[in-house]
Amino acid sequence: MSLPLIGKQFIKNGLAVATATLMVSTTYAGTNEQQEIKQLRAEVAELRALIQQQATTQKNIIAQQQAAPVVVAPAPVVAQAAPPAPANAKPGWLTLPDGQTQVKLYGNVRVDAAYDFKGTTGGINNRTGVVPLNKDNPTENSLNVSAAPSRIGLDIARQTDLGELTGKIEADFWGDSTSNADGKFRIRHAYASLGKWLAGQTTSPFVNTDTSPDLIDFTGPMGGGTQRNVQVRYTQPIDANQKLLVALEGGDVENGKTAGGGRFPALTARYDIKTSDSKGLLQVHGLAHENRVSTNDSNDEEKWGWGVGVGGKYQFTPKDAIMANYYHVKGDSRYILYSNQNNSAYGTSGNGTTTDYDIHNNEFDTAQIGYQRNWSPKLRSAFSLAGMWFKDDNTYAENNPSYNKTLYNAIANIIYTPVKNVDLGAEYTYGQRETFTGDKGDLSRINFLTRYNF
Repeated sequence: MSLPLIGKQFIKNGLAVATATLMVSTTYAGTNEQQEIKQLRAEVAELRALIQQQATTQKNIIAQQQAAPVVVAPAPVVAQAAPPAPANAKPGWLTLPDGQTQVKLYGNVRVDAAYDFKGTTGGINNRTGVVPLNKDNPTENSLNVSAAPSRIGLDIARQTDLGELTGKIEADFWGDSTSNADGKFRIRHAYASLGKWLAGQTTSPFVNTDTSPDLIDFTGPMGGGTQRNVQVRYTQPIDANQKLLVALEGGDVENGKTAGGGRFPALTARYDIKTSDSKGLLQVHGLAHENRVSTNDSNDEEKWGWGVGVGGKYQFTPKDAIMANYYHVKGDSRYILYSNQNNSAYGTSGNGTTTDYDIHNNEFDTAQIGYQRNWSPKLRSAFSLAGMWFKDDNTYAENNPSYNKTLYNAIANIIYTPVKNVDLGAEYTYGQRETFTGDKGDLSRINFLTRYNF
């Protein structure tokens, strides 16, 4: 009910009461005293004044309401609902507009510097196998710097009816084969994985990135490997602590005097065994591929290359870990680091014509031991001692006397992390190579690292 109606009702009720009161007073005038009649009349007058005051107030309220401007409240803004996050949303990942695909950006900004006291190789990366021979009076004291090892990557994940589909795209700027690179993009990883299957380019099962020490040198430890090939890979878990990886891999073909495309992909495999407390890891590696020289259908020579390896790592205290690796390889110089420095997978010989070739595979052993120590949450070190020995009693060695017979490296570093994700490091390396003829070349250098990981 509005205020004017309330006022009218109030007036009507008040008048009714007053009238009834007057009627009662008149009826009994003869029996009541005159003073009581006067009092009732006074009360009626007071009631009339109150009614008049109420009516005036109601008129003022109505006038104010009619004079006030009409304000229309704006319609509430309805925010567009964001796509729902996947049920398995990962902290730190970004969900794309489809509401299902998640991505995570990562990488590092890295600057390396290397100062060669002896055995200058013209780059930031360790190239013990190609240092100048001591007999040649090589140039000493040389500085090289590069930011080409900086990298950027993107992890991708999406749920499907067959399980989680994952992928990775990662590249750095080491786009050519020169020692300090040229700043061009180089693909490191580009693959997709679903369930037990993986297709694309990534680290080969034959190499040992999981059992190698953490070095500053961009090349990595001698006797190790980082080879990343295009592959189709299958992973079969055996139990909670064991699994088998098998891959068919493509890649460039090693060159002899004349190169032809291989007929088959390389076959690689790895078997992992870890301890139940995850402190220990043992890996066994295998490799088989074809070396081929072919100029036409009538001039075709093939010989198989192969390799086996074993590596291990054990965290025997929260601050200390030791690792070791061993490989025996024949007819390959692509998978194991330093094996292609002044050496090739095979050599060729013939009867002096271009229609007759014999392939002579190289053969070598390599071993490496390492130790890592976390001195404090901000300070850590790594040590590595490694060697590589090429077989010297075969046709390969006889036909290539300038090739390396032995290689050695001893490396020690210290890395300081002043704030989270920032590394500052220094590393000293001593190396030596010796050819089949007995000539030696020595390397002495120090590497410096500045790196921001994101």
